[in-house]
Amino acid sequence: METTTSRQNEPKRFALRIDGVRWRRSDENRQADRSDGLTLAPGTITLLIGANGAGKSTLLEKMAGLRPPEDLQVSFGAVEIWKRRKSGKAGARPNAKALLNYSYASQAPEEALFARTVRDELEYSMRPYGLSVKEREQRSEFALRAIGWDEGWLERDPYLMSGGERRRMALAAAFAAPAPWLFLDEPTAGLDGAGHETIADQLSRMRSEGTGVVLVSHDSDWALPLADQVMLLKPSGSIVLCAREQLIEKPELLTEAGMRVSEWLRTVHHLWRNGVPAELLWHPKEAAEAWPVRDETEVVEVLPEGQGALSPLGKEIAPRIRQGVRHRLSGFDPRSVWLAYILLSVGIYRLGDWIGILIGAAIVAALLGAGNVSLRRWRVVIVNYAIFSVATSAIFAWGASGEWNVRGEAFAATLFPFSRTMLILLIGLAIPLVMSPLSLRRSLEQLTSIRGRSPVWAQRMILTVALIMRFVPVLLELWERFAKIIRARGKSVSRNPAAMGRRLRDTAIPFLLALFRLGDEVALALESRGVGGSVQPTCQVRMRWRGRDYALAAGSLGLAIGLWAIGSR
Repeated sequence: METTTSRQNEPKRFALRIDGVRWRRSDENRQADRSDGLTLAPGTITLLIGANGAGKSTLLEKMAGLRPPEDLQVSFGAVEIWKRRKSGKAGARPNAKALLNYSYASQAPEEALFARTVRDELEYSMRPYGLSVKEREQRSEFALRAIGWDEGWLERDPYLMSGGERRRMALAAAFAAPAPWLFLDEPTAGLDGAGHETIADQLSRMRSEGTGVVLVSHDSDWALPLADQVMLLKPSGSIVLCAREQLIEKPELLTEAGMRVSEWLRTVHHLWRNGVPAELLWHPKEAAEAWPVRDETEVVEVLPEGQGALSPLGKEIAPRIRQGVRHRLSGFDPRSVWLAYILLSVGIYRLGDWIGILIGAAIVAALLGAGNVSLRRWRVVIVNYAIFSVATSAIFAWGASGEWNVRGEAFAATLFPFSRTMLILLIGLAIPLVMSPLSLRRSLEQLTSIRGRSPVWAQRMILTVALIMRFVPVLLELWERFAKIIRARGKSVSRNPAAMGRRLRDTAIPFLLALFRLGDEVALALESRGVGGSVQPTCQVRMRWRGRDYALAAGSLGLAIGLWAIGSR
């Protein structure tokens, strides 16, 4: 039986064009860098590799419209992934039509499974394409065969599968969508050797049928033989485009990108330098047979053992990969940060009019800027709180008038306490970004210690606060990750209530499942530390205030007094 869908409903094959990223070909010098025209042809497999932290997954998510584009612009033919504003710049909303041009599997796609049968998971991936019943059946069979399964798996429950089976199920959901492009991020992680071979065969078949593939993989000995071309992503963000054979001839291209040369590539380079044709090097048996027998006294030039260490460029940039964004407040004693927050909150709470709110907002903005604190990751919380505040104020003002209009005075009076709380919230949201849970725990232990020991009630309180500080950012990150995966699969960007409700439902189910798994892991970790058993004495780590801590507290006290005075005038 034919397992591919009817040609009439298959999307047209368009080239993938990337603008806004510096790139050049490997045989060009650095002066040839340009920022437009990086084009990937349909029916090819492009391997995206780079050093850890170089931004491979980030680039792939931007290409899929799952992250803000910044200066990047991606288009499938003439259809751009991001809608443009009137100014001509890329907007903040992806183009729903462009999303249909790709299918996407993240690093852990199995975590976003939410349906109760394999059939329903496959149907969800195909739903945006408007396929007929017959075409959906064909695509389902095609996707199952792609991972080595048959139709007997359709009614299986993904929740009852092993980790490897769930990974295959998630990849099948990506294969089921009849998209002209396929984006895969580490697709073979967690798969055995047979799984590697099955996925490789499927990608080769899809390429022969005209599907373009962009593949991120650290498994170079598996991925390189599949690739038609390689995008080397440097830590600086620029890209070097090369053929796979060029990596055999010039392994130093990897070191220039901050990577190490694997033993597999070192061996292949050795064979190539000894006369084995490049086209045979992807097949170990043929390569071994073609290796010429040389005289034992003949000196053969091979890749030096030291080759593969970081090049000067890699050494220069690697520390920047490992170094995250350091906030200026991270060098302060956590107790002084908490004291400053309390003092400022009291001062803001004393504000009594809108002029005071404006002054308080200016102070909060200045403090966040001076501390190098970005609240971008909390934008959803902040925006939702603002919407809730305005909507609630409008409802109360409407009810206060007794007529079908909104009284401005009542609206402003209701919105005022919300605005004041918003300022306190903005400062509070910055604390998890500048203070680690460990430093918070140590500071609280020192504050509550009596003769070097913390009482039981204090230990419980400290543990609760530290866990909240630790896991609130984790939960936010989990939600954002699942929301991206659901957007990539469901292709929905509409803001009407029905569509938003469906996205909320589809995101909430895998999020809650991940939350349950996280809870189990935390419980096991706490039990291994003796929490819940016999009471153990705590070992205190003494923290001392320095001059900067006193200055922070004094400055906060001064600002609090000033805000108090403004509110009391």
